[in-house]
Amino acid sequence: MPKWLDIYNGVLIVRVLLSWFPNILWDRLPMSTIRDICDPYLNLFRNIFPPVFDLLDASPLLAFAILGTLGSILNNSHGLC
Repeated sequence: MPKWLDIYNGVLIVRVLLSWFPNILWDRLPMSTIRDICDPYLNLFRNIFPPVFDLLDASPLLAFAILGTLGSILNNSHGLC
């Protein structure tokens, strides 16, 4: 997986883990930066998978799967060069 994709994946993991804490102030730095980087990507999948019982957001599972697939494709194409 390319380094930039590893970094984005890590930031995405932080975003998902922090979403479990409802008292986090997302309007302050560095939380607002994490939100601004991750939410546009996550929102693509939130439109496909709405939260279950308004509590469990399964969209990050698909988001991580797509990132993993993209990483595999990029690794395989890099090996062809």
